[in-house]
Amino acid sequence: MIAALGPFAIHALMTSPIDDRSVLRAPTVRAIPIAALLLSFSFCLLQSSPATADPHSKYSFESIAQSSGTTFVSQKNDILITSEFAGGRMNRCDQISDDEFAITIEPERNQINDSAWYAFRIESTAAELSNTHDVTIRLSYVGGTHRYDPKISRDGRTWETAAHLVTRRHPVGKEVEMRIPLDGKPIWVAGQELLDSETLDVWADHLSEQPHVSRSVIGKSVQGRPLHRLDITESKRPDYVFIIARQHPPEVSGAIGMMHFVDAIAGKSELGKQFRDRYSTVVVPMVNPDGVAHGHWRCNANGVDLNRDWSHFSQPETRAVMDQLVKYRTLEDNDRDEQRLCLFIDFHSTFDDVFYTTPRKSNLFPKDFTQDWLGAIQGRFPKYEVNQVADHNVHRATSKAWVAQTLGVTAITYEFGDETNRDTIRSVATGAAEEMMRLLIDLPSKPTQGARVATTNAKPILK
Repeated sequence: MIAALGPFAIHALMTSPIDDRSVLRAPTVRAIPIAALLLSFSFCLLQSSPATADPHSKYSFESIAQSSGTTFVSQKNDILITSEFAGGRMNRCDQISDDEFAITIEPERNQINDSAWYAFRIESTAAELSNTHDVTIRLSYVGGTHRYDPKISRDGRTWETAAHLVTRRHPVGKEVEMRIPLDGKPIWVAGQELLDSETLDVWADHLSEQPHVSRSVIGKSVQGRPLHRLDITESKRPDYVFIIARQHPPEVSGAIGMMHFVDAIAGKSELGKQFRDRYSTVVVPMVNPDGVAHGHWRCNANGVDLNRDWSHFSQPETRAVMDQLVKYRTLEDNDRDEQRLCLFIDFHSTFDDVFYTTPRKSNLFPKDFTQDWLGAIQGRFPKYEVNQVADHNVHRATSKAWVAQTLGVTAITYEFGDETNRDTIRSVATGAAEEMMRLLIDLPSKPTQGARVATTNAKPILK
């Protein structure tokens, strides 16, 4: 399904309101081999205590690819519900009546942020079915509450919002009820669009067809999935901008914003060309591929929140990104024309669009960039509220805090709202990238030999 996704589908996802354009035939239902069930059961046992898993363990990507989901067949063998696909999340399914089912959604570990992710595919397998037949799905959350209104797809690639499917909500969000029409064709239901590693690979492959974009692998995840890197530049001695995304698996709107932002940098505009002549943009588009593949709410395969690991570096994913970042830090002197990091952006999602920044009096390089950039975005989109929170998680082990405190460089967490209109995301992310490029093009060039840029052990003022 996902492997066949082409650039046109990525373009449709990113450049238009979420819509439904194509339909796949329902696959033939087949018996589930006992061996596969045993393998799935064994893997569930392995995952039962993820917080105590060995951070250095190396599971084979191939061995777990088909064993991380659940499949349920109704008593009459006429309805199939499955989460056995990349990003799927359904911990248990119980049949209440012929047309009513209860799905349990649980996090990958206890005591976790409430970003309750769900994703499943449902279809009627009755040969005689000719008319639409509604079924009721009751989502029951353990360790969380309902956050994401449903999105639906007929092919797993193009999506539309479907909040209208929700017919009942628990007062505090512990349970929701959906009424889903079945017509013999599969329908995917998820908290957000499915944007998995293969989808990102298609986007990255399309970008890397341009001569100024290259791809590489900087490391592997806990379970052996590659951590990809994009380099976008036309300079032989550039300054650097560093971008990451998808530390938290369900935060799809942030990933969509990142893709538009990077597209603007890599695009054919004269501004993009000027920027690439001076800068290299390094992009790690998916820091947590294991968590995305398994439909985790927050963590990697070891049950670790990667955006709380940026002082410990206990996980291979954060270590790999950190190893790249320190290559481009500002140095005590520039005698050898060292590479210079100028900006770090980490894309996420939350309830509303927001920029999480260091405190306003932070003494970071480039000086005053954050306020100049946010002001430029607000000036470009006067009807759009540029919301800044300037002291968010400043003392936690987040990527933003570590880059600012350790490397002395402006670091921003750029969040898009879960339900922000996808056209708005495209417009604002593109405009934000263009305003960033204009400001950094005007930044004074590297100082002459012997000039000071920042001290190696700089301690930025974070008041």
